[in-house]
Amino acid sequence: MQFILDMDDGSERLRRIDTRLRVHFADFRPRYLLLPPVSQLVMSLLGGQTYSHISRAAHFRLMERYGGWADVRDARVSDVASVIRGVNHYERKAAHIQGALTAFTGHQAQPSLGWLEPLSVEEGHMRLEAVTGIGPKIAAAVLNTSTLRKRSLVIDSHHKRILVRLGLLDHGSDFVKAYRHIMPLVPQDWSAEAIDIHHILFKRLGQTHCRPAIVHCDACPLRPLCPTGRGDRPFHPIYS
Repeated sequence: MQFILDMDDGSERLRRIDTRLRVHFADFRPRYLLLPPVSQLVMSLLGGQTYSHISRAAHFRLMERYGGWADVRDARVSDVASVIRGVNHYERKAAHIQGALTAFTGHQAQPSLGWLEPLSVEEGHMRLEAVTGIGPKIAAAVLNTSTLRKRSLVIDSHHKRILVRLGLLDHGSDFVKAYRHIMPLVPQDWSAEAIDIHHILFKRLGQTHCRPAIVHCDACPLRPLCPTGRGDRPFHPIYS
């Protein structure tokens, strides 16, 4: 399969997809709480391969135990790991959280990401992804879903899986390739909030219709646009 090369065609296809998802999931609610960038970074680091309610609870426990991100940074890594136990790969995530908080400690000895505000999305991604544990998905979450509200699309495993089945992405693409291919297709007139909503709707579709091993194509709003749903391409389980 070849990537779509016509940007205009790809952008128009994303518009049609977005419209269908908004109609189908008409009861969706936009994100009502935007965290400060450092808090969103920690939340995103906790959230990989972990249910949202579990990562949110771990985030709350960190704040309850330490009170601030500088104290989390300076604690023993084994203690941080103990507090977040329950999230998948909690020991590795504890090290990544402390490493990121150390990397982003400012002149006032407090972790800070306020310096991202004047940077372009591309520069923000580059600076964030230079830190161990931070890939394009986490960087996009910090830039888009925090109070920074920049135009960056979060592509998680649900989103990537659906893009592959839609024929918009090669099977086996990693998150770096997925982001670099899809972000240029995002319509230029979409706001940061619109991009966030687009991701939320993709995630909901992945949780309800387009699961890794079980799909409900007959009820899927994207079936007319999906070569896999129409039977034009063979269905394969996709777990990442």
